[in-house]
Order: sequence, then C-alpha cells, then structure tokens
Amino acid sequence: MSLRIATLLALAASATAFTAPAANGASSALAANIMDTAAALEGVAVVWGADGIAVGKEESDFKEFNGFGKFLAAANAAGLGAELAGPGPYTLFLPADYAMNAYTGALTPEVIKYHIAAGKITSGSIGADIPTLNGQALKYERKFRKTFLNDAIVGQQEFGGAGYPTDVEADNGIIHAISVVLEPN
Repeated sequence: MSLRIATLLALAASATAFTAPAANGASSALAANIMDTAAALEGVAVVWGADGIAVGKEESDFKEFNGFGKFLAAANAAGLGAELAGPGPYTLFLPADYAMNAYTGALTPEVIKYHIAAGKITSGSIGADIPTLNGQALKYERKFRKTFLNDAIVGQQEFGGAGYPTDVEADNGIIHAISVVLEPN
C-alpha cells in the first residue's frame, strides 16, 4: 500500500513539471519596434560567385550579408518611419538591399505602404490575400510548396540552405524578409 502511495506522489510531483508556470508579472516586451528590429536584422549571406575569381576568392566564399537599410531609409524618407515605430501591430514584408538595388521603379510612399499590413501575420497563417496600408491587397498563392505574395516568396531559401528571415518578432509586429520589391497594381 505504501508503495502505491509513494508511486502516486512521485507521479503527481513529476506532472507539475509539465504545467505552465504561474504568471509573475514579467514583461514579454522585446524592447525594439519594427524599425529598430529591421535595422539590426541580418539577411541572407551573399557569396562571391563568379566575381570572386578575379579577386582571389572561391565562388562559394562568404562576401557579405544582404541587409535592409535601403528600404528603411526609403520608409523614413516617405514619412513612414514614425508610424512603423508606433504601437501597431504591423506586419512588414521587408525587401533586402539587393532587391532595392534591382528595383527600377519609384519608391513612393504608396509603394512603401504596399509592404506593410495592419496586424501581426505569421508566415504560417498566410492563406489569403493580405490588405496593405496603401489600400491594395497582396495576392496570395500557394504553389511549388511555397507561399507567394505577388512575386515574393515568404520564407524563401537560397542556394546552400540559407533563408530569408521570417517571423522576426518586434514589440509592435512581425517582419518577413523578401527578395523583391512589391509593386502595387
């Protein structure tokens, strides 16, 4: 009988290891808004490729990280930096600097707003068109086992397995890095 009681007590004690701890009033704040989080974010690693041979590098040698400063500078220039630093929540589809370099259109406030959605939308919850702050929606498609919004792949993986960061938490939203600049219709 005492063996049964000891076993039950042991089971009861071990079961408490799987219960959620009591709330202690600790903050879950990340202490960084979307703009600050994006500024600190490292994108996909860029390798030298064929250009490296001329400077004594292997094609697969690391060259640099693809950052996000150009889009953030454009958002600030368009007067949207303060809004993105505000309470939100927002979802930012953040083009990498290489995408900004390749973009030949005008980076108007409407183009910048087309990369921002109200609310916090995780990559796993994308399953329909997403309205943006410019009033138009990003067109959702699921094809080739990938999530597309217009021409951007959310969660894109590059050669060698490196991926564009997704579901990057900020105090006032979430960030998904993308490899293209999204253009409104």
